[in-house]
Amino acid sequence: MKFAGRHLQDCKHCSAMNSMFDHDSTSTREFPAWINGAEEDNLPFTRRVQRDIWLHQHPRNCSDAKFLLAHWYETSDSVGVGSDMVSMAGMLGAAIIENRAKHKGCTGERDSWTGEIKSCCWSCYFVPEASEECITRALQLSMQEEAKREGIVKDFSGDQWNLVPSSWGKPWKAMQPTVELDGKLVNHNANHRRWWRAQAKIYTQALLSLIRFPSEYLCNLMNLARHRSFGEEVAILVDKPLPLSTEINSLEEQSCRPWMPRPMVSIHVRQEDKGREMEIISFHEYMKLSNSLCQRFPDVKSVWLSTEMEDVMEESEQYKDWNFYYTKVQRQAGNIRMAEYMSLIGMRQAFDNSFVNLLIAGECDLLVGVLGSTWSYVLDGLRMTNGKVTSGFLTVNPINSLLK
Repeated sequence: MKFAGRHLQDCKHCSAMNSMFDHDSTSTREFPAWINGAEEDNLPFTRRVQRDIWLHQHPRNCSDAKFLLAHWYETSDSVGVGSDMVSMAGMLGAAIIENRAKHKGCTGERDSWTGEIKSCCWSCYFVPEASEECITRALQLSMQEEAKREGIVKDFSGDQWNLVPSSWGKPWKAMQPTVELDGKLVNHNANHRRWWRAQAKIYTQALLSLIRFPSEYLCNLMNLARHRSFGEEVAILVDKPLPLSTEINSLEEQSCRPWMPRPMVSIHVRQEDKGREMEIISFHEYMKLSNSLCQRFPDVKSVWLSTEMEDVMEESEQYKDWNFYYTKVQRQAGNIRMAEYMSLIGMRQAFDNSFVNLLIAGECDLLVGVLGSTWSYVLDGLRMTNGKVTSGFLTVNPINSLLK
């Protein structure tokens, strides 16, 4: 693979390769290309579930398939990208239980990302969740009243959010606690939904499968964010060999993935309007958890910081022993709701920034966050299906009761 720099990707080439992997049913049946790490580095059954979801979403004959239309995003109703993603896991679960291929419904509005008529916003950022043939057929059927009456195509029902497919037995019973709160490992009572939502996060089993490959557009956004954050360091290192961490993920330093300072900690901070649902935790408490990591990994000094709060960015400057990296976007001051903040910076930039933060955080070696926030919940799910289940997650508060 050719790089414009150690921290950048050749997005056109990567997009072509990802498309090839995603259309190769033979290799996908045996080894889904979007799974990192060994079996024990992921949640139980991750490879099998990801393979089965892909096959479910790519039936051999779309003319015989039934479809579930799930309208992923409505501007006026959204309470944040993380909540929308968790909802999608429920949509995919319902589709599998009903033996329907899931498709995110088309509104027919003009897409502000491309200027073209959109089939769904999701495809701006990730490969489509189903085959082109099935998406085309689902859209055609969605406009036919007869197809709806016969049950060939149906809309997602709002009472199906928490459904978990039983196709794979109860693999969540083999899950070990990997989340730490107040210095203790936490056992979750709703591991079945946590397992399923994590699976859904890649393909979104349910989100992993939906974000299995970034689009060329998102790849370019990632390049821009990496260059703004890491570009100066790469310029200094360009004629020097990269040091390998003796503690964490030395193999990743030798891989073809874009370079980033390692070891890297992802810290997600959520405050302000979230006080309606949880106790607000100061940034200092997040840094206390990060400092505790230094006892085990003395080389840890780099942080990927994701937050909407300008106050947090200013507070980070007080921690001189740490190097902070982050996206360059307008952040919020004051107590406003997430939907208001997203509207303030513009929906396109809100989604751009969210998914760049998601994937770069997913590349980090260690995670600190706030599981009272749905976004940290999504990051934790991505960790558990991205080859880092044993790296753990340090949280400043418990999982939001609405997610249990």
